Amino acid sequence: MKPGRDDLAPNVALISRRFNEMCRLVITEILSQPTINGRIQCIEKWGTVADICRYLRNFNGVLQIMAAFVNSSIYRLKQTWDRTSKQSKHVINKLQSLVHSDGKFKNLRDTLTKVDPPCIPYLGLYLSDLTFIEESSQDISEKKLINFSKMRMKTHIISEVRRFQSTPFKIKHNPRVCAYLLNLSRLLSEDQCYGLSLQLEPRQPRAGVTNLGV
Repeated sequence: MKPGRDDLAPNVALISRRFNEMCRLVITEILSQPTINGRIQCIEKWGTVADICRYLRNFNGVLQIMAAFVNSSIYRLKQTWDRTSKQSKHVINKLQSLVHSDGKFKNLRDTLTKVDPPCIPYLGLYLSDLTFIEESSQDISEKKLINFSKMRMKTHIISEVRRFQSTPFKIKHNPRVCAYLLNLSRLLSEDQCYGLSLQLEPRQPRAGVTNLGV
Protein backbone atom coordinates (compact mmCIF):
# COMPACT_ATOMS: atom_id res chain seq x y z
CA MET A 1 0.00 0.00 0.00
CA LYS A 2 1.30 3.44 -0.97
CA PRO A 3 2.16 5.52 2.11
CA GLY A 4 -0.11 8.50 2.73
CA ARG A 5 0.66 11.98 3.99
CA ASP A 6 0.28 10.91 7.63
CA ASP A 7 3.00 8.29 7.11
CA LEU A 8 5.39 10.46 5.10
CA ALA A 9 5.03 13.65 7.16
CA PRO A 10 3.25 12.86 10.45
CA ASN A 11 4.23 16.14 12.13
CA VAL A 12 2.94 18.22 9.22
CA ALA A 13 -0.28 16.21 9.21
CA LEU A 14 -0.65 16.79 12.96
CA ILE A 15 -0.19 20.56 12.57
CA SER A 16 -2.81 20.62 9.81
CA ARG A 17 -5.24 18.60 11.92
CA ARG A 18 -4.68 20.81 14.97
CA PHE A 19 -5.29 23.91 12.85
CA ASN A 20 -8.71 22.62 11.85
CA GLU A 21 -9.53 21.44 15.37
CA MET A 22 -8.64 24.80 16.88
CA CYS A 23 -10.74 26.57 14.29
CA ARG A 24 -13.70 24.32 15.13
CA LEU A 25 -13.19 24.92 18.84
CA VAL A 26 -13.59 28.68 18.36
CA ILE A 27 -16.65 28.19 16.14
CA THR A 28 -18.22 25.72 18.58
CA GLU A 29 -17.65 27.97 21.57
CA ILE A 30 -19.24 30.98 19.87
CA LEU A 31 -22.27 29.01 18.69
CA SER A 32 -22.68 27.40 22.12
CA GLN A 33 -23.69 30.80 23.53
CA PRO A 34 -27.52 30.96 23.38
CA THR A 35 -27.71 34.76 23.67
CA ILE A 36 -26.37 37.53 21.46
CA ASN A 37 -24.51 39.06 24.41
CA GLY A 38 -22.87 35.72 25.11
CA ARG A 39 -21.76 35.39 21.49
CA ILE A 40 -20.46 38.96 21.45
CA GLN A 41 -18.39 38.35 24.58
CA CYS A 42 -17.03 35.13 23.08
CA ILE A 43 -16.06 36.80 19.80
CA GLU A 44 -14.41 39.69 21.64
CA LYS A 45 -12.53 37.25 23.88
CA TRP A 46 -11.17 35.28 20.94
CA GLY A 47 -10.32 38.51 19.13
CA THR A 48 -8.21 39.46 22.15
CA VAL A 49 -6.59 36.02 22.19
CA ALA A 50 -5.72 36.39 18.49
CA ASP A 51 -4.12 39.78 19.15
CA ILE A 52 -2.08 38.27 21.99
CA CYS A 53 -0.98 35.53 19.58
CA ARG A 54 0.18 38.26 17.19
CA TYR A 55 2.14 39.90 20.00
CA LEU A 56 3.75 36.55 20.84
CA ARG A 57 4.54 36.01 17.14
CA ASN A 58 2.23 33.00 16.97
CA PHE A 59 0.88 33.77 13.51
CA ASN A 60 -0.50 30.26 13.13
CA GLY A 61 -2.73 30.95 16.14
CA VAL A 62 -3.87 34.26 14.63
CA LEU A 63 -4.87 32.52 11.42
CA GLN A 64 -6.72 29.74 13.25
CA ILE A 65 -8.97 32.25 15.02
CA MET A 66 -9.43 34.48 11.98
CA ALA A 67 -10.41 31.43 9.92
CA ALA A 68 -13.10 30.69 12.50
CA PHE A 69 -14.47 34.24 12.25
CA VAL A 70 -14.88 34.03 8.46
CA ASN A 71 -16.39 30.55 8.58
CA SER A 72 -19.90 30.75 7.12
CA SER A 73 -21.48 29.64 10.43
CA ILE A 74 -19.97 32.65 12.23
CA TYR A 75 -19.70 35.23 9.47
CA ARG A 76 -23.45 35.12 8.77
CA LEU A 77 -24.38 36.11 12.36
CA LYS A 78 -25.24 39.68 11.35
CA GLN A 79 -27.08 40.61 14.56
CA THR A 80 -24.12 39.47 16.63
CA TRP A 81 -21.52 41.27 14.53
CA ASP A 82 -23.59 44.46 14.40
CA ARG A 83 -23.51 44.67 18.19
CA THR A 84 -19.86 43.71 18.62
CA SER A 85 -17.85 46.69 19.87
CA LYS A 86 -16.12 48.92 17.32
CA GLN A 87 -12.84 48.46 19.16
CA SER A 88 -13.01 44.67 18.88
CA LYS A 89 -14.00 44.81 15.21
CA HIS A 90 -11.13 47.21 14.55
CA VAL A 91 -8.66 44.74 16.09
CA ILE A 92 -10.21 41.83 14.18
CA ASN A 93 -10.10 43.76 10.89
CA LYS A 94 -6.39 44.52 11.39
CA LEU A 95 -5.65 40.87 12.10
CA GLN A 96 -7.70 39.74 9.10
CA SER A 97 -5.68 42.10 6.93
CA LEU A 98 -2.44 40.72 8.37
CA VAL A 99 -3.22 37.09 7.52
CA HIS A 100 -5.34 37.57 4.39
CA SER A 101 -4.33 35.36 1.48
CA ASP A 102 -4.22 38.26 -1.02
CA GLY A 103 -0.98 38.37 -2.98
CA LYS A 104 0.04 34.94 -1.67
CA PHE A 105 -0.15 36.19 1.93
CA LYS A 106 1.88 39.31 1.10
CA ASN A 107 1.18 41.10 4.41
CA LEU A 108 2.05 38.04 6.46
CA ARG A 109 5.20 37.40 4.43
CA ASP A 110 6.32 41.00 4.91
CA THR A 111 5.75 40.69 8.66
CA LEU A 112 7.65 37.42 8.92
CA THR A 113 10.74 38.98 7.34
CA LYS A 114 10.88 41.48 10.21
CA VAL A 115 10.30 39.26 13.25
CA ASP A 116 12.89 37.48 15.34
CA PRO A 117 12.55 33.97 16.76
CA PRO A 118 10.81 32.44 18.52
CA CYS A 119 7.95 32.54 16.09
CA ILE A 120 5.20 30.17 14.95
CA PRO A 121 4.51 30.96 11.29
CA TYR A 122 1.59 29.65 9.26
CA LEU A 123 3.06 26.42 7.91
CA GLY A 124 0.62 26.30 4.98
CA LEU A 125 2.42 29.28 3.48
CA TYR A 126 5.71 27.38 3.27
CA LEU A 127 4.06 24.15 2.14
CA SER A 128 2.47 26.03 -0.77
CA ASP A 129 5.87 27.45 -1.72
CA LEU A 130 7.52 24.03 -1.55
CA THR A 131 4.73 22.46 -3.60
CA PHE A 132 5.05 25.16 -6.27
CA ILE A 133 8.82 24.70 -6.49
CA GLU A 134 8.50 20.92 -6.60
CA GLU A 135 5.90 20.91 -9.38
CA SER A 136 7.31 23.74 -11.50
CA SER A 137 10.70 22.21 -12.25
CA GLN A 138 12.50 18.89 -12.42
CA ASP A 139 15.23 17.67 -10.07
CA ILE A 140 17.27 16.54 -13.06
CA SER A 141 17.38 18.48 -16.34
CA GLU A 142 17.04 16.95 -19.79
CA LYS A 143 20.83 17.08 -19.99
CA LYS A 144 21.01 14.91 -16.85
CA LEU A 145 22.27 17.81 -14.71
CA ILE A 146 21.17 18.39 -11.11
CA ASN A 147 18.88 21.39 -10.76
CA PHE A 148 20.82 23.21 -8.04
CA SER A 149 18.63 26.31 -8.37
CA LYS A 150 15.62 24.27 -7.28
CA MET A 151 17.55 22.80 -4.37
CA ARG A 152 18.65 26.27 -3.21
CA MET A 153 15.08 27.57 -3.23
CA LYS A 154 13.84 24.61 -1.19
CA THR A 155 16.75 24.96 1.22
CA HIS A 156 16.00 28.66 1.72
CA ILE A 157 12.37 27.93 2.67
CA ILE A 158 13.26 25.12 5.07
CA SER A 159 16.02 27.24 6.63
CA GLU A 160 13.54 30.03 7.31
CA VAL A 161 11.26 27.65 9.21
CA ARG A 162 14.21 26.26 11.16
CA ARG A 163 15.32 29.80 12.05
CA PHE A 164 11.99 30.41 13.79
CA GLN A 165 12.51 27.17 15.74
CA SER A 166 16.02 28.09 16.88
CA THR A 167 14.84 29.87 20.04
CA PRO A 168 12.23 28.28 22.34
CA PHE A 169 9.29 30.20 23.78
CA LYS A 170 9.50 30.97 27.49
CA ILE A 171 5.88 30.27 28.36
CA LYS A 172 4.97 28.41 31.53
CA HIS A 173 3.08 25.19 30.89
CA ASN A 174 -0.55 25.41 32.03
CA PRO A 175 -2.12 21.91 32.22
CA ARG A 176 -5.64 23.31 32.58
CA VAL A 177 -5.40 25.40 29.42
CA CYS A 178 -3.80 22.53 27.49
CA ALA A 179 -6.54 20.12 28.58
CA TYR A 180 -9.17 22.63 27.45
CA LEU A 181 -7.60 23.14 24.03
CA LEU A 182 -7.03 19.43 23.44
CA ASN A 183 -10.52 18.29 24.48
CA LEU A 184 -12.18 17.33 21.20
CA SER A 185 -15.28 15.73 22.70
CA ARG A 186 -17.39 18.89 22.56
CA LEU A 187 -16.47 20.01 19.03
CA LEU A 188 -19.37 20.27 16.60
CA SER A 189 -19.19 19.12 12.99
CA GLU A 190 -19.44 21.60 10.11
CA ASP A 191 -23.07 20.63 9.48
CA GLN A 192 -23.94 20.90 13.17
CA CYS A 193 -22.33 24.34 13.34
CA TYR A 194 -24.27 25.68 10.38
CA GLY A 195 -27.53 24.21 11.63
CA LEU A 196 -27.03 25.79 15.04
CA SER A 197 -26.10 29.09 13.41
CA LEU A 198 -29.42 29.09 11.54
CA GLN A 199 -31.29 28.36 14.76
CA LEU A 200 -29.62 31.24 16.57
CA GLU A 201 -30.13 33.73 13.75
CA PRO A 202 -32.56 32.47 11.08
CA ARG A 203 -32.15 33.67 7.51
CA GLN A 204 -33.66 37.08 6.83
CA PRO A 205 -34.83 38.33 3.41
CA ARG A 206 -32.46 40.97 2.12
CA ALA A 207 -32.32 43.24 -0.87
CA GLY A 208 -28.56 43.10 -1.34
CA VAL A 209 -25.33 41.97 0.17
CA THR A 210 -24.80 43.18 3.74
CA ASN A 211 -21.45 44.48 4.95
CA LEU A 212 -20.82 43.08 8.43
CA GLY A 213 -17.84 45.32 9.00
CA VAL A 214 -15.60 42.34 9.75
